[in-house]
Amino acid sequence: MGRALGGTLAAAALLLAACGTDASPTSASDATTSPAPETSETSPGTPSASPSDSPSESPSASAESPSPAPAPDGPPFPESTDPQTAEPTGEWDLQLVDVRVGEHDGFDRVVLELSGTATPGWGVAWSDEAVADGSGDVVPLEGDHVLTISASGTAMPEPGSFEVPARLGPAGAVAEVQVNGWFEGYTQVFAGVEGDERPFRVFTLADPPRLVVDIAD
Repeated sequence: MGRALGGTLAAAALLLAACGTDASPTSASDATTSPAPETSETSPGTPSASPSDSPSESPSASAESPSPAPAPDGPPFPESTDPQTAEPTGEWDLQLVDVRVGEHDGFDRVVLELSGTATPGWGVAWSDEAVADGSGDVVPLEGDHVLTISASGTAMPEPGSFEVPARLGPAGAVAEVQVNGWFEGYTQVFAGVEGDERPFRVFTLADPPRLVVDIAD
Protein backbone atom coordinates (compact mmCIF):
# COMPACT_ATOMS: atom_id res chain seq x y z
CA MET A 1 0.00 0.00 0.00
CA GLY A 2 2.75 2.47 0.98
CA ARG A 3 4.79 1.38 -2.07
CA ALA A 4 1.82 2.04 -4.41
CA LEU A 5 1.22 5.50 -2.91
CA GLY A 6 4.85 6.40 -3.29
CA GLY A 7 4.77 5.38 -6.96
CA THR A 8 1.69 7.49 -7.56
CA LEU A 9 3.30 10.56 -5.95
CA ALA A 10 6.42 10.10 -8.02
CA ALA A 11 4.38 9.97 -11.23
CA ALA A 12 2.49 13.14 -10.28
CA ALA A 13 5.74 14.96 -9.59
CA LEU A 14 7.07 14.03 -13.01
CA LEU A 15 3.86 15.25 -14.66
CA LEU A 16 4.01 18.63 -12.90
CA ALA A 17 7.61 19.11 -13.94
CA ALA A 18 6.72 18.50 -17.56
CA CYS A 19 3.83 21.05 -17.46
CA GLY A 20 6.06 23.69 -15.87
CA THR A 21 8.52 23.48 -18.77
CA ASP A 22 5.78 24.08 -21.46
CA ALA A 23 4.36 27.15 -19.61
CA SER A 24 7.66 29.05 -19.34
CA PRO A 25 7.48 32.64 -20.83
CA THR A 26 8.77 33.20 -24.38
CA SER A 27 11.51 35.74 -25.19
CA ALA A 28 10.72 39.36 -26.25
CA SER A 29 11.79 38.61 -29.75
CA ASP A 30 9.33 35.79 -29.94
CA ALA A 31 6.53 37.93 -28.47
CA THR A 32 6.86 40.78 -31.04
CA THR A 33 5.38 40.09 -34.42
CA SER A 34 7.31 41.69 -37.29
CA PRO A 35 5.01 43.72 -39.58
CA ALA A 36 4.41 42.31 -43.00
CA PRO A 37 6.09 44.28 -45.82
CA GLU A 38 3.85 46.91 -47.45
CA THR A 39 2.54 46.01 -50.83
CA SER A 40 1.98 48.47 -53.63
CA GLU A 41 -1.28 48.61 -55.61
CA THR A 42 0.72 48.72 -58.78
CA SER A 43 2.53 45.84 -60.30
CA PRO A 44 6.31 45.75 -59.98
CA GLY A 45 7.89 47.81 -62.69
CA THR A 46 4.72 49.85 -63.26
CA PRO A 47 5.28 53.51 -62.37
CA SER A 48 2.76 54.97 -60.01
CA ALA A 49 0.69 57.93 -61.13
CA SER A 50 2.13 61.35 -60.38
CA PRO A 51 0.79 64.87 -60.93
CA SER A 52 3.05 65.30 -63.96
CA ASP A 53 1.41 62.31 -65.61
CA SER A 54 -2.03 63.88 -65.51
CA PRO A 55 -2.83 66.07 -68.51
CA SER A 56 -2.90 69.75 -67.63
CA GLU A 57 -6.14 71.59 -68.07
CA SER A 58 -6.33 73.44 -71.38
CA PRO A 59 -6.89 77.18 -71.06
CA SER A 60 -10.36 78.33 -71.92
CA ALA A 61 -10.98 80.32 -75.09
CA SER A 62 -11.49 83.47 -73.05
CA ALA A 63 -8.01 83.12 -71.55
CA GLU A 64 -6.28 82.83 -74.87
CA SER A 65 -4.62 85.90 -76.29
CA PRO A 66 -6.46 86.93 -79.43
CA SER A 67 -4.44 86.97 -82.61
CA PRO A 68 -3.86 90.27 -84.13
CA ALA A 69 -6.64 90.97 -86.64
CA PRO A 70 -7.60 93.85 -88.88
CA ALA A 71 -10.04 96.38 -87.46
CA PRO A 72 -13.60 96.22 -88.83
CA ASP A 73 -12.90 99.16 -91.14
CA GLY A 74 -9.41 98.08 -92.18
CA PRO A 75 -5.94 97.37 -90.78
CA PRO A 76 -4.62 99.31 -87.79
CA PHE A 77 -3.24 102.78 -88.39
CA PRO A 78 0.57 102.88 -88.29
CA GLU A 79 2.27 105.16 -85.82
CA SER A 80 4.36 106.87 -88.51
CA THR A 81 3.47 108.99 -91.53
CA ASP A 82 5.92 107.16 -93.82
CA PRO A 83 5.06 106.40 -97.46
CA GLN A 84 3.29 103.11 -98.18
CA THR A 85 3.51 100.98 -101.33
CA ALA A 86 2.16 97.69 -102.65
CA GLU A 87 2.28 95.91 -106.00
CA PRO A 88 -0.86 95.10 -108.00
CA THR A 89 -1.79 91.52 -108.84
CA GLY A 90 -3.30 90.16 -112.04
CA GLU A 91 -3.68 91.88 -115.39
CA TRP A 92 -3.33 95.65 -115.51
CA ASP A 93 -6.91 96.03 -116.71
CA LEU A 94 -8.50 98.25 -114.07
CA GLN A 95 -10.65 101.20 -115.03
CA LEU A 96 -11.49 104.04 -112.64
CA VAL A 97 -15.28 104.08 -112.15
CA ASP A 98 -15.82 106.43 -109.21
CA VAL A 99 -14.01 108.42 -106.51
CA ARG A 100 -15.62 109.18 -103.15
CA VAL A 101 -14.53 111.14 -100.08
CA GLY A 102 -16.26 111.03 -96.70
CA GLU A 103 -15.89 111.83 -93.01
CA HIS A 104 -15.97 108.94 -90.51
CA ASP A 105 -15.50 108.51 -86.77
CA GLY A 106 -11.75 108.86 -86.23
CA PHE A 107 -10.70 109.21 -89.85
CA ASP A 108 -11.52 110.63 -93.28
CA ARG A 109 -11.77 108.24 -96.23
CA VAL A 110 -10.96 108.44 -99.92
CA VAL A 111 -12.19 105.54 -102.06
CA LEU A 112 -11.20 104.76 -105.65
CA GLU A 113 -13.73 102.35 -107.13
CA LEU A 114 -12.55 100.37 -110.15
CA SER A 115 -13.71 97.77 -112.63
CA GLY A 116 -11.66 94.84 -113.96
CA THR A 117 -10.09 91.62 -112.72
CA ALA A 118 -6.89 92.85 -111.10
CA THR A 119 -6.23 93.90 -107.51
CA PRO A 120 -4.82 97.43 -107.46
CA GLY A 121 -1.46 98.29 -105.98
CA TRP A 122 -0.59 101.67 -104.56
CA GLY A 123 1.93 104.32 -103.69
CA VAL A 124 0.74 106.84 -101.08
CA ALA A 125 2.89 109.57 -99.54
CA TRP A 126 2.77 113.02 -97.99
CA SER A 127 4.17 116.05 -99.81
CA ASP A 128 3.97 119.83 -99.61
CA GLU A 129 2.40 120.23 -103.05
CA ALA A 130 0.56 118.23 -105.69
CA VAL A 131 2.85 117.41 -108.61
CA ALA A 132 1.21 115.82 -111.66
CA ASP A 133 2.75 112.68 -113.16
CA GLY A 134 4.10 113.13 -116.66
CA SER A 135 3.97 116.91 -116.90
CA GLY A 136 5.46 117.74 -113.49
CA ASP A 137 3.01 120.60 -113.15
CA VAL A 138 1.97 121.74 -109.67
CA VAL A 139 -1.79 121.32 -109.21
CA PRO A 140 -3.43 124.02 -107.04
CA LEU A 141 -5.08 122.35 -104.06
CA GLU A 142 -6.69 123.47 -100.81
CA GLY A 143 -5.09 122.32 -97.55
CA ASP A 144 -1.78 122.54 -95.68
CA HIS A 145 -0.35 119.22 -96.86
CA VAL A 146 -0.99 116.90 -99.79
CA LEU A 147 -1.46 113.15 -99.64
CA THR A 148 -0.59 111.85 -103.10
CA ILE A 149 -2.43 108.63 -103.99
CA SER A 150 -1.24 106.59 -106.98
CA ALA A 151 -3.27 103.50 -107.88
CA SER A 152 -1.31 101.00 -109.99
CA GLY A 153 -2.62 98.24 -112.24
CA THR A 154 -4.89 100.61 -114.15
CA ALA A 155 -5.29 100.59 -117.94
CA MET A 156 -5.63 103.50 -120.32
CA PRO A 157 -9.07 105.06 -119.70
CA GLU A 158 -11.83 103.79 -121.95
CA PRO A 159 -15.14 105.46 -122.86
CA GLY A 160 -17.44 105.37 -119.84
CA SER A 161 -14.66 105.51 -117.21
CA PHE A 162 -14.47 108.27 -114.61
CA GLU A 163 -13.95 111.66 -116.24
CA VAL A 164 -10.84 113.53 -115.19
CA PRO A 165 -9.76 115.97 -113.96
CA ALA A 166 -12.33 116.23 -111.18
CA ARG A 167 -12.50 117.96 -107.80
CA LEU A 168 -14.30 116.61 -104.72
CA GLY A 169 -14.76 117.51 -101.05
CA PRO A 170 -14.45 118.87 -98.49
CA ALA A 171 -14.96 116.15 -95.87
CA GLY A 172 -13.60 116.43 -92.34
CA ALA A 173 -9.94 117.41 -92.40
CA VAL A 174 -9.80 116.78 -96.15
CA ALA A 175 -10.17 120.21 -97.69
CA GLU A 176 -10.21 119.03 -101.29
CA VAL A 177 -9.59 115.99 -103.49
CA GLN A 178 -8.26 116.32 -107.04
CA VAL A 179 -8.57 113.33 -109.38
CA ASN A 180 -5.71 114.13 -111.70
CA GLY A 181 -5.79 111.30 -114.25
CA TRP A 182 -3.92 108.33 -115.69
CA PHE A 183 -0.27 108.03 -116.72
CA GLU A 184 1.47 104.81 -117.82
CA GLY A 185 -0.57 102.42 -115.69
CA TYR A 186 -1.02 104.72 -112.67
CA THR A 187 -4.09 106.73 -111.71
CA GLN A 188 -3.19 109.75 -109.60
CA VAL A 189 -5.35 111.41 -106.95
CA PHE A 190 -4.41 114.24 -104.55
CA ALA A 191 -5.99 114.84 -101.14
CA GLY A 192 -5.36 118.25 -99.61
CA VAL A 193 -5.49 117.99 -95.80
CA GLU A 194 -5.76 120.74 -93.19
CA GLY A 195 -3.22 120.80 -90.36
CA ASP A 196 -0.19 118.55 -89.85
CA GLU A 197 0.67 115.33 -91.63
CA ARG A 198 -1.00 112.42 -89.88
CA PRO A 199 -0.92 108.60 -90.05
CA PHE A 200 -2.87 106.92 -92.82
CA ARG A 201 -3.72 103.36 -93.80
CA VAL A 202 -4.21 101.87 -97.26
CA PHE A 203 -5.98 98.65 -98.21
CA THR A 204 -8.10 97.11 -100.94
CA LEU A 205 -11.62 95.73 -101.07
CA ALA A 206 -13.13 93.38 -103.64
CA ASP A 207 -16.39 93.04 -105.59
CA PRO A 208 -15.89 95.61 -107.02
CA PRO A 209 -12.16 96.33 -106.73
CA ARG A 210 -11.56 99.37 -104.54
CA LEU A 211 -8.55 101.18 -103.19
CA VAL A 212 -9.25 102.71 -99.78
CA VAL A 213 -7.14 105.40 -98.10
CA ASP A 214 -8.06 106.44 -94.54
CA ILE A 215 -6.48 109.53 -93.00
CA ALA A 216 -6.50 109.58 -89.19
CA ASP A 217 -8.01 112.56 -87.39
